[in-house]
Amino acid sequence: MDPMLFILVFIRIAIIMMFIPIFGSPIVPWITKMGFCGFLGLIVASSLNIDVSGLGNAELFISIVMDFLLAIAIGLVVRFIFDGIQLAGEYISYQMGLTVMNIIDPLSNTQIPLISQLKQLLALLIFFAINGHHYLIKAIISSFEYVPVGSQILGKQFLKEVIMVSSGIFLIALKLSSPILMAMFVTNVAMGIIARTMPQINIFMLSFPIYIGLSLIIMGIFMPFFFKFIKKTMYWMILDVNKTIQLMGS
Repeated sequence: MDPMLFILVFIRIAIIMMFIPIFGSPIVPWITKMGFCGFLGLIVASSLNIDVSGLGNAELFISIVMDFLLAIAIGLVVRFIFDGIQLAGEYISYQMGLTVMNIIDPLSNTQIPLISQLKQLLALLIFFAINGHHYLIKAIISSFEYVPVGSQILGKQFLKEVIMVSSGIFLIALKLSSPILMAMFVTNVAMGIIARTMPQINIFMLSFPIYIGLSLIIMGIFMPFFFKFIKKTMYWMILDVNKTIQLMGS
């Protein structure tokens, strides 16, 4: 097996894996990440019938850059879904008044609201429950069929597809947070009417437990919708990844 072929395959697989939930997290040791990418790269490289020994230094550099761009595009399509879920949690936390209470997210090693952490963990469980990681690994392997190692030209339509998928972040966030946003809007109107009619009541102190309690009740009621929507969104993500790969090779 050509060592240069293995390096090109390894670069593409490693960059894509860095965007996949759990695997790209800082809590996973680098030895584990590199070992898995190396093992998968060895299997893929041994099955490819491509000769890259004739590539010059300039061509080799361009091939590495193309693999880098391809891997980032695929990884971003995966990340956009989870970023949309996190954004929905931030919307809900803001309405509940929980934006001050942030916790460390072990997946990204950053501070995010509590509701965002809850929704991300639930989405992650659904992702593994539907074998989403298996589909992603299959998509990574199929990328070597549509965009062979050593390719120096990528399809022009894939950038448009990535931009369209990125716009779905706000759509996902709005759909997941809309029940809470509507309920909080009605509650705010009711609180304003009460404050006008009975100014002696301390609405500011009264509103906090009402916001939190009402939001938790609505989240519990709409939890089946959340599971169904996230499951459908994960399947869309897999289709978007495969479509992006096909557009890159077109």
